[in-house]
Amino acid sequence: MNRGKGGNGSASSAPGTQDARTGGPGPRRTSPPAGKWLFAGADGRLTAYACTRDGLRRWTEAEAPHSGWTGPDSFEVPGWLGPAAMAQSREGYVHFVALRAADDGSERPEVIVSTQFQSGRGMIDWHGLGVPGLRGGPADDRLTGPPRIAVNQRSGSIHVIVSLQHSGILRRSRNAEGAWGGWKPVAAQSYRGDVTPLMPAGGQLEMLALGPSGADRWIGIGQGRFGLAETIPTPVVPGSPAVCETGARRVTYFWRYPGDGSLVAWRAARPGVQGGLMSLGGAGGRGAPGVARAMVGGYDCTVLAQTGAERDIEVTAYVTENEGYGTWWASLGGHGAYAPQVAVDAAGRIVVAAFDETGAPMCARQDTGAQGLAFGPWEPLA
Repeated sequence: MNRGKGGNGSASSAPGTQDARTGGPGPRRTSPPAGKWLFAGADGRLTAYACTRDGLRRWTEAEAPHSGWTGPDSFEVPGWLGPAAMAQSREGYVHFVALRAADDGSERPEVIVSTQFQSGRGMIDWHGLGVPGLRGGPADDRLTGPPRIAVNQRSGSIHVIVSLQHSGILRRSRNAEGAWGGWKPVAAQSYRGDVTPLMPAGGQLEMLALGPSGADRWIGIGQGRFGLAETIPTPVVPGSPAVCETGARRVTYFWRYPGDGSLVAWRAARPGVQGGLMSLGGAGGRGAPGVARAMVGGYDCTVLAQTGAERDIEVTAYVTENEGYGTWWASLGGHGAYAPQVAVDAAGRIVVAAFDETGAPMCARQDTGAQGLAFGPWEPLA
């Protein structure tokens, strides 16, 4: 089903607002984490995560091929407030950040972190990073969005990022030896919602923050300092940004345009690399897209999944960093599903996962025996 062809022009500036973090109805027993929640481990097995009222829930592909999934495994955390965000290292380790009630009775939550080293194994004990803030900062500072996490793919160091009402964006980092530093400023100005970070292999930690005049891209400039690299003057649907490493020390951001709910991509322009704001079609969609790179027909492609205008899951794929050639969206069904994610399994097949209307995760797997980018039926993870 064709949902629109993207070109290399800029998105228009029609008015409108939309808050489509999930796009799903009613109360649910689980909820999606902030950002990515589907990962391939070092052994190739996929693992999916969800947030509950008391902690995390996990589903893991069985060790025997074609044997389905194991779980769900529940990980309860005393004082859990959620939400969780996750990032993966090149070794396959999945690092988590979340919130819990502070031990000192403070009304402000404490940031906590943990790690899972192997597929299907336990998580290490959660480590508290304290209530985020600068020394001498205002006592009434508040988080304006969920904490996020990024991993240095070469050294293994971890960066936790928070956005505060008064103190702006702060970062706390753990070096390769496991020692945590203190909270340090990234940006002094305040932002109203999510921060979307990524540290490309061999590059600097960078992040996208939503400001009153558009999206601001902050990037490390050395010695622990950050600079404002670009202000992108375009409206952005809150809760819709996603990010993917698409080249050597290059990242591409994706977000939803409020005028018609379509997706756009943005990448810093470099010699020989298409950059700027690029339309991806998908009008009428909602929430953040799932995104991953995969080989399709022998080409390195970027695969996107979204909740479309008909509330089903739609997929598109294009040669990585060639958005200007256009995108065509095809429906995978799954009416009422939301928060889709994309990954590649041990057999090299693309897997699209999403939460159904009840909050239960399900997945559809690429049918490599069919022509084109075809998928099998939706299957529950439990």
